[in-house]
Amino acid sequence: MAALTAVGQARTAQGNMRPSNGGGNSGSFLGGIPPGHNNNFQNQPLFERSMSQNPATRPNQPSNTFKEKSNSFILSLATVFAKRNQPLPPALTGIPTPSYDPINSPFKDIEPGSEHGSFRLAGKDINIFHLWTLIWHRGGMGNVGKDNNGWSAILQTFDIPDAALPTLVQIYSKILLPFESMYRQNLMEQQKKAQAMRQAAVSSSAPSATSQHPSTPTNTMPQQRGPGMGILPSSQPSSSVPPPSMQIGNPSMPPIDGSSAILDGPTLDQDLQGLKRKLEQEEEMKRTRQKTASETVDSVLPVGSASDQAFVSPTNANPGPTTQAPTPATMTGQPRTRQELSRRKIEYKPLVRDIETYGGRDLKQIELELHNSNRRPLRDINDWGTIDIDALTLSIRSKLATELSYALTTLTLLSTMKGQTPTSGFPINNCPDLLEEVLDLVEDLAFDDVVDFPEPINLQDDPHIVTNRELVDIVYELETQPFAVLERRQGAKNLDIGPRQRPANLILTVTNIIRNLSLFGDNVPFLANQHRIFHVLLRVCGISRKDSSYVPTSPVLSLTDCLTIRKDVLYILSLLAPGFRFSEGTTPLYTVRRIFHLIASYLVDPAEAVSPVACVQLAGVPLGGSLKPPSLADVALEVFTRLAHSDGNRLFFSKAVSQPSLWCLFVALVHRLPLQDLDFQLTLREVWLSYVQKVVMGLYTLGFIFPPELKAKAKADRSLGYKNVMMRIIQKLFVQNNAESRQFFAIVVRRIIETLKIIDDAEDSFDNTKGVVSTLSFGMGYGEVGENDIERGTGLLGGYTDIGWDILLCREVQHDEVMFSELESLIRVEY
Repeated sequence: MAALTAVGQARTAQGNMRPSNGGGNSGSFLGGIPPGHNNNFQNQPLFERSMSQNPATRPNQPSNTFKEKSNSFILSLATVFAKRNQPLPPALTGIPTPSYDPINSPFKDIEPGSEHGSFRLAGKDINIFHLWTLIWHRGGMGNVGKDNNGWSAILQTFDIPDAALPTLVQIYSKILLPFESMYRQNLMEQQKKAQAMRQAAVSSSAPSATSQHPSTPTNTMPQQRGPGMGILPSSQPSSSVPPPSMQIGNPSMPPIDGSSAILDGPTLDQDLQGLKRKLEQEEEMKRTRQKTASETVDSVLPVGSASDQAFVSPTNANPGPTTQAPTPATMTGQPRTRQELSRRKIEYKPLVRDIETYGGRDLKQIELELHNSNRRPLRDINDWGTIDIDALTLSIRSKLATELSYALTTLTLLSTMKGQTPTSGFPINNCPDLLEEVLDLVEDLAFDDVVDFPEPINLQDDPHIVTNRELVDIVYELETQPFAVLERRQGAKNLDIGPRQRPANLILTVTNIIRNLSLFGDNVPFLANQHRIFHVLLRVCGISRKDSSYVPTSPVLSLTDCLTIRKDVLYILSLLAPGFRFSEGTTPLYTVRRIFHLIASYLVDPAEAVSPVACVQLAGVPLGGSLKPPSLADVALEVFTRLAHSDGNRLFFSKAVSQPSLWCLFVALVHRLPLQDLDFQLTLREVWLSYVQKVVMGLYTLGFIFPPELKAKAKADRSLGYKNVMMRIIQKLFVQNNAESRQFFAIVVRRIIETLKIIDDAEDSFDNTKGVVSTLSFGMGYGEVGENDIERGTGLLGGYTDIGWDILLCREVQHDEVMFSELESLIRVEY
């Protein structure tokens, strides 16, 4: 044992006398004891390596500059988080990380600084390594929080205001606090291992060591405690021991400023160099079996090597400069053993960069750059303060780029704010001038003072209704052409306007503002009476034919912009339709015709005007999934049924819309009715039953608007089979269902019978000269207005006598006198 002790002391002395290089070592990660260092100083990794050397041999300047230390620290920090499957942003560390997700990352809110390794806070660049150094020298985040002036001193060091303290603490908790915990834990583990090794060596060699080296002092110094680092083992006095003023946790230590924290801060070169090596070894130990092999130290490690010194437990403190190296005669004893992994994994990776591109474009890189360009956080609503509506109106009237940007952004936020009640929001009815300025802005941007010249109305004309599907196909065809983004098309930004917004973006913003204001019920009566809103928006939605294709009427809009605006206007109409009333003098007929063509564009396309099951198949949704009606078609039906609910609005439709257009919509709605058994199974769902009810209500409205010649055409058109489809629906929903299920379909069946009756009459519904009772009353027949005359018909359903009698015998029909009399008149054939 005495010989082993002498060998250990000799090798320790030889290692301390050898000058250290600047490279890595085989020490463990974070808090490990670097080979060649005196094991008596367990807080050694927190100081410069030169501080542990003899003052005579200590260099005048640190071996590593601040930038090198910062880069090494950031590299190790990024590696730690990458192994935890939480990679840091590449813009923050300067290290490319393909697995970084800028959308779901917990670090997406941290704004990178102007240089790598720093983040931006309160207009200042905060170096991460500098921040870590300052807080670690004060004992870690826990001790800084306990100190009253801890955080204040750090804020003064970086020259940032006190209001930024919560954000600074949050960023430190996200990035550096996990790193601090790992560093502290590994440091304590290494201290415990070193202490155990020292105690074992001292206990085994105490008798012989005392006889051979009586001058060697014993470990009688009291233990020291580092800030938050546990009890440090006792150490022997040496010439390389740092003075008390430099020990961590010394009460007499003066506050550390920024420069001293950087130069005298924790030298993490050796500890951080072993980061990747340790993490890879941990993964290797999980995947492969380990086997212990006993080999001698001398056969595996050369005598006096750095790795061999790490396994020898020294008993002598750091010897002075007069200590001589031991002779080979004293290096005797049994060789030491150690554990080694039984196998090594060697992986060869080709020097090839894998690029995921599409059409020569790196989509991930584009998304990352886009995310970095939009990293500015949104302003809080309280940053706006008190808003002057008059000043907002003047800003829009000025049409200056900066004023428009502020005014429209502010108005967008105001339009989304809710009031004290669910139906209240921004009271636009108190700001009529603001609304007028917004509409003037849209007209000036879209048409530049060009007067609107609508086409003359001809009820016998057959204009082509441009459908939404046709416009989408044109956009798809244009955008899929080679080099589509390089072509200059209508609506592209004019390069002469510089960094200002594209006019189409401003128009889209105004449309979105009006749509937001329409969501609140308190604004609906006011907005529904502002007929200029519909005039301007419907004009912007216009489509013109140019060179065998379709383009927007406004020269500043692209076809994609026009599709977006048409959809927004459709939703605005659905919200304002209950309070919208056409009136003579305020509602021109061309506005009514534009509304009809906009609605019909979502309904009359032959490829989309199909039964419910075909709609689901067209959308590509499996029958077992979430089956819903087409959203745009459903909204269009909602708009049409609500606008044409009153007889006055129906009269305007009959004067403004041509008969071929009315017939085209009628045919499309008949094709949308359920016909097969699978269609009626879908109808059992509430959303599809509501969809079918809207289709039937649209047919009833068209039947009311039809002139007598179109009603006769609907009765005689065998290819359409209108009455056959209607009778099949009645049979499936009423006759073949039990009494409990009929109540859910009573409204649909009654509306179908009323539609058949109004078409069977083949009369002008707006001609009120035939009797005292106006036929504009809701519902067909005179039972609802007190007239008890017998209903007369032409026997439209005379071929369905058996089914008709079965329907008449239903309890729901017998209790409804109006429906019973109308159905009976349709079945009865008079001679």
